[in-house]
Amino acid sequence: MKKRILFLLLTLCLGLSACGQGGSQQDDFTATGGEGTEMEKEDMLTLSMRVPETMNPLLNREETVDRILKLIYLPLLEFDETGKAYPAVAESWEMGADGKTVTMQLNRNIMWQNGGKLTAEDVVYSFRTIQNAPEGSVYKKVLNYVADCTKTGDYTVIFTFHENFSDNLSALRFPVISAGYYDGNNDPAANVNQTPMGNGIYGMYSYKKAAELILTASETYHGEKPLISDIRVKITAGEDTDINAFERGMTDVLVTDAMEAGRYADEGISGMYQFTSNAFDFIGFNFHRELFQDKALRQAVAYALPKESLMDSVYLNYGVMTNTPINPKSWLYEENVALYDHNPSMASTFLKNSGWLDEDGNGKLEKKMENGQTKQLKATILVNSENTGRRQIAAKLKEELTAIGFEITIDQQPFASYQQKFIDGEYDMIIGGWDCSEVTDLNQFFGTAGSLNYTGYTNEEVDRLLAAARNAIGDGPTLLAYSSLQKKLAEELPYISIAYRNQAVFVSKNVSGEISPTEFNVFHGIEKWTYEKGE
Repeated sequence: MKKRILFLLLTLCLGLSACGQGGSQQDDFTATGGEGTEMEKEDMLTLSMRVPETMNPLLNREETVDRILKLIYLPLLEFDETGKAYPAVAESWEMGADGKTVTMQLNRNIMWQNGGKLTAEDVVYSFRTIQNAPEGSVYKKVLNYVADCTKTGDYTVIFTFHENFSDNLSALRFPVISAGYYDGNNDPAANVNQTPMGNGIYGMYSYKKAAELILTASETYHGEKPLISDIRVKITAGEDTDINAFERGMTDVLVTDAMEAGRYADEGISGMYQFTSNAFDFIGFNFHRELFQDKALRQAVAYALPKESLMDSVYLNYGVMTNTPINPKSWLYEENVALYDHNPSMASTFLKNSGWLDEDGNGKLEKKMENGQTKQLKATILVNSENTGRRQIAAKLKEELTAIGFEITIDQQPFASYQQKFIDGEYDMIIGGWDCSEVTDLNQFFGTAGSLNYTGYTNEEVDRLLAAARNAIGDGPTLLAYSSLQKKLAEELPYISIAYRNQAVFVSKNVSGEISPTEFNVFHGIEKWTYEKGE
């Protein structure tokens, strides 16, 4: 299994306390079929997750557990593959004129699985739970954007943000839990936090610790009823166990890099459904050193890079080429920017115009400096040795740059050393990647004071455009601001944007229907999946 090494920015005593007609009321809730009861059906859709530390989605710190809990709990807002919000618990919303508040009207038809109604009190309680959640919990970063949440009616809440940031709404994708049921208990291991009671498509039928969780279609779910009535979730030790279980037919779904398609297609055991992830690959330049402060050299490298060839040979076409740091699937992506199609002749022209010449005919470029000395065109490319794809990109870039007169050294380092060298500025170019946040904010990468601006890039106009994009209010102004920003970044080339990689949901032959995973929810649309056990 190819492993992607990326920097990371940027988620039971059976309950007797549950939300009734309001968040403070309590009803009995039983999450199992009763004492000694077992689910008799053996053949059912089988998924996997790690051993849950907790099954309270707002205290949970584990990604695979979060995926499963999305089947039980509805988020405040849903988001499509373009990053646009659409209703979930919140039925409608209106941003304040200053961009620092949003007023939300909640769906009045959402029921808890104990029969009570979801109200504004539950939303406020959910936010308070995030405030008290442990560091590293999946939704803790909501607090980077949201300052407070208040109830103004039984089905109305107001969120107050720290600032008028254009993508504040994207932070409001956290699941909503019941105030009455959880009753202020923030200990992840407490009994109530081991017995989920939600408002989503499925509810918990039974749980054998460290073995399996059984879900069954919720009778109180207000939306479209799922075609699959029951789901088994096996508890697995890790990614390798997931792969082994899927290959042996013990589970029906595997979420992994789309580049594994050949492995499973060749075995003829699955279908594959791709989605564009937030994994962004790029070539970065070190602006702490003089060489690539010259924009002409950055443009020469961009023209020398055969991006379309890399999409075939490195990504196997399981990715989306991008010309800016914004995901091409995003509603904010600007297509009409400066393009650098593979053109070695154009690359050589930029080098020549910048004073880099091959005076002695040895195939290597040099330049007469102001002090009369001659400087050779040499550069190092930093890459982490564990990442096969990045090594391939570095090798191809070296080949192309050598052909136009560069002298290139590839510096392959174990990830820890690679990361430290990036931070310390010990490189000329880097083949890098970010696992970008679902909340769009480019300032951290390209702003003069950006927290992840390890390249040292600084440009006053870019800083101004970054501020305009961050502070825009409303879809129209935000789209225009990001358009201007992307055009400038494509012209300036602090990064050469390569691609966003695809992830995929692989399913067994038992699974069919309308399968439409997204980065935010790989089980998006699961109510339209079908399951039929094959021979």
